[in-house]
Amino acid sequence: MSFDTSHANRDDLRPITPRQAMEEWLDVIEADTAGSTAHSYRRRVRQFVQWLESEDVLNLNIVDGRDIKAYRDHRAPALNNTSMKNELRTVRQFMSYGVALEAVEPALVEKFSAHIPSLTKGEASSDLMLGRERAHAILDHLDRFRYATRDHALFITMWDTGARISGLQALDLDDFDAEDGTVRFVSREESETRLKNGLTGERLNVLNEKTVEVLRHYIREHRRDVEDDFGRKPLFTSKFGRPTSSTFRRTTYNLTHPCFRGGCPHDEDPDTCQYREHGHESKCPSALSPHPIRTGRITDLRNRGVRIQKVAGRVDALPDTIRAYYDKPNLGEELDRRRDEIAEAGL
Repeated sequence: MSFDTSHANRDDLRPITPRQAMEEWLDVIEADTAGSTAHSYRRRVRQFVQWLESEDVLNLNIVDGRDIKAYRDHRAPALNNTSMKNELRTVRQFMSYGVALEAVEPALVEKFSAHIPSLTKGEASSDLMLGRERAHAILDHLDRFRYATRDHALFITMWDTGARISGLQALDLDDFDAEDGTVRFVSREESETRLKNGLTGERLNVLNEKTVEVLRHYIREHRRDVEDDFGRKPLFTSKFGRPTSSTFRRTTYNLTHPCFRGGCPHDEDPDTCQYREHGHESKCPSALSPHPIRTGRITDLRNRGVRIQKVAGRVDALPDTIRAYYDKPNLGEELDRRRDEIAEAGL
């Protein structure tokens, strides 16, 4: 591999291609980070590296502040401020690794601050979430027409526990105890199902009676008797073993499509709608990923009077994180909470 050194800022930088640096950085990230987060980092940095290659920048040494601005301008039409901030912060982290490789000027990392957008309070914490009424409408539909299928079992467990994808994906058959009505989240990093917060994220959740019933029937009637690559028996299965995170996301996108229960607010014909095609599920304006479902469940628990410390233990999140990013009551719900607090205090 030959390197372009004609624009190098300093002679003592060590040449390396952006792609090679990215792969080395990802090796470090994937060793220390949960799968879903590592996947996001890979996707964001790959966009940057592919853009550098399209601009014939084949040596990380020559990247400068003008390139960062040009890349931001290139990505601006496709990203909102929140996504832009997340992407550029990840690219900055990658370039910091370049500094450690002696391939990037330290001053370049400092220049990122000028290009990373500031967010309003609303942008910093999206209000997008699945409301209780809509969640129960989906569950009622599943109960009537797709009872105890994997989709039904997955969705009701997701809503009941408020768990992340990494937690749901990590569940083994033996983690569900039908007699006790519980499900245990265990981090098993050695067999590639690390929880987001590792061992500190391990917990035991008591399940709703309906969730237990659906899981029991799913296991008896619809669960595939398969093992994953490590000889473990996943609770939620595919014909290949343990489903991928993309399978979980695709499931929630499909189940939150309005036409799943009938009727489309976007004037599309479900038989010809492009959003119903494989790989395009997320493009429906009404489709939701697992994160808004988790947000909706946390807000629902808080609306129903569950103390924030209890919610935090159930969903593996700090109370301050819940307040900042997950608890999103509307004005009426906020007023109801205040009335309950006043009544409880006897004022």
